[in-house]
Amino acid sequence: MDVVIAHYKHEKPTLSQVNDYLGLQGWVKNVPSVEEILLHWEAREQPRREDNDGKIQSLIKTQQWPGLAIIDDPDKGQKVVTLKAFQKGDYICDYHGQVISAKEGEQLMRSVEQCEMGYPYFFMDRKNKRCCVDAQNVPCHSELATTYGRKINHSRKRPNLKPTMKYFANDSRPHILF
Repeated sequence: MDVVIAHYKHEKPTLSQVNDYLGLQGWVKNVPSVEEILLHWEAREQPRREDNDGKIQSLIKTQQWPGLAIIDDPDKGQKVVTLKAFQKGDYICDYHGQVISAKEGEQLMRSVEQCEMGYPYFFMDRKNKRCCVDAQNVPCHSELATTYGRKINHSRKRPNLKPTMKYFANDSRPHILF
């Protein structure tokens, strides 16, 4: 049970999230019940959520994520490097762009030339609706030179960071954070 609870550090999981997580583990014996997990879940000690959320929203807006830099790699082009050590569970940066429907994201992918790089990120929102973050036309604010999230390896096979979807109390849009 501790393994499952530890997987959800920042926000209490929903019944369906725990069910999905348990299903992915493939456990056969000593599987805790979803109800038991939800009953014993406690938030890790952290700053007040409102304070933390405000800081994260400010970082999303300014794209001034601490401890990150973009460098030119002769083989791979631009890439993100860290300038400090991060702890597991820290938010490193967001996948910055406009949230569009999955259908629009698929159309965007088809419209990108073979030699061009596309930056769609598909995910399920909290209503289980397929959505996409369009980072193709970023920076979306003229004052932003670039964004970090689209330079991070977020492939399913070998990801550098685990993406998390986050909603803020004063913003109904989902945000993808690494």
